[in-house]
Amino acid sequence: MSKESLKKRHPIDCLEEALFTFKERNKQYGDNYLTHGKVMTALFPDGIKLETVEDWNRFGIVNMIVAKLTRYAQAWPRVNKSTLDSVHDLGVYSFMLEALDSNKLGESDDSI
Repeated sequence: MSKESLKKRHPIDCLEEALFTFKERNKQYGDNYLTHGKVMTALFPDGIKLETVEDWNRFGIVNMIVAKLTRYAQAWPRVNKSTLDSVHDLGVYSFMLEALDSNKLGESDDSI
């Protein structure tokens, strides 16, 4: 899309593009957003208390991991560029979480 065509967009154009994107993703992932809450509830059966910026950062990454994992599972048994992208993202998010956890552990325990 050229910069010029971006300047001439009307809100209806944006809505139509969003609807198209939603329909395309829904073909691949189904109603994945309805699965997400079930998985999060299973992971945190006692609920979760988030108080610090660090808590929110760690939870945010776990949330992204669950989103990618459930998308991957929704596409099962297909393998395509999107499923490979999800796997790649899972790896990246895992290492981001490792970095946050390592920093937290390093603050309290220098024996690493």
